[in-house]
Amino acid sequence: MDRGKVFSPPTDDSILLTQFHCEKGVTELGEVDIKNLTKRFGDIVAVNHMELSVPEGSIFGLLGPNGAGKSTTTRLLCTLLRPHEGTASVGGHDILEEPVAVRQITGVLPEEGNHTLYPTMTAYENLQYFARLYGVDETEISGRIEELLTFMDLWERKDDKAGELSTGNRQRLALCRAMLHRPRVLLLDEPTSALDPIAAKRVRELIMSLANTYRQTFFINSHNLGEVQRMCDRIAIIDDGRILLSGETHELRSRLQSKQEFVIRVSGEPEKAAALAESSHFVESVSTGVDSISVVINDPIENNWRLMQDLLAGGIRIIEFAEDEATLEDLYLEVVKGGRD
Repeated sequence: MDRGKVFSPPTDDSILLTQFHCEKGVTELGEVDIKNLTKRFGDIVAVNHMELSVPEGSIFGLLGPNGAGKSTTTRLLCTLLRPHEGTASVGGHDILEEPVAVRQITGVLPEEGNHTLYPTMTAYENLQYFARLYGVDETEISGRIEELLTFMDLWERKDDKAGELSTGNRQRLALCRAMLHRPRVLLLDEPTSALDPIAAKRVRELIMSLANTYRQTFFINSHNLGEVQRMCDRIAIIDDGRILLSGETHELRSRLQSKQEFVIRVSGEPEKAAALAESSHFVESVSTGVDSISVVINDPIENNWRLMQDLLAGGIRIIEFAEDEATLEDLYLEVVKGGRD
């Protein structure tokens, strides 16, 4: 692609992603390493001796309630704040010793991202201005802006003033700005907040495509359990500034597999099915629906077939016997509650 020319935007998103990110010379992408990172505001310890390592190409989710320390962590990593103790490296650059280098390789969407645009400038002018601040080659600016605005469904709004855009569209524009200079590491604070479901899905797909294909590293703050579960391959749960748990998402979910919930749809007589299930010593709890029962089974690998056998022997006609997959919500509630006890 001749980056000195404005091109006709492709209709296939995968083609757009390839055109946007295939660039010679970019072979190493960054990671985030945090060591003993601590930040205090008076008597409040917002980040409490944090230790984390995020491999390159990961989509990492820092999960926690409001006030847990997520946004402070992002501000430390992008050098807007200085820690009281410890340090971190982003893409191999220390946040204390090389703050300028860190800023050059990171894209940042702050918590108030859609309020950090210039409201009297158009969407196009905002991106043009920030592209020049980032040092993007002048011959490439127009092409990059068109690619991003097109992908975010904002090209038709390019001449609208940022202050006149809806909250969701301002959030999309702020995401465009964060990606203008093709950063190695993206620090995103609630990236899909204020977006409608379709736009949020497009953003999640974009993030997963970039991480998988181009090994860009994403460090995402969120309190949205469902979003993190769909998107992130690694997570850490934070509360009161402390990391309570961290690891690969599928490994953390597997902690809940010692007991598991199953939904059993039956043809009539759900009350009878519930009574039969309750008589089994390995069934921890049973609840009844209109045409189904939900059961929590201890050691499901060993016992779920036994429950099915008992139900069939009792004359229950089973339509469906489905595992209710453990979710991050279960894990999150378990860990946060335990951390506060």
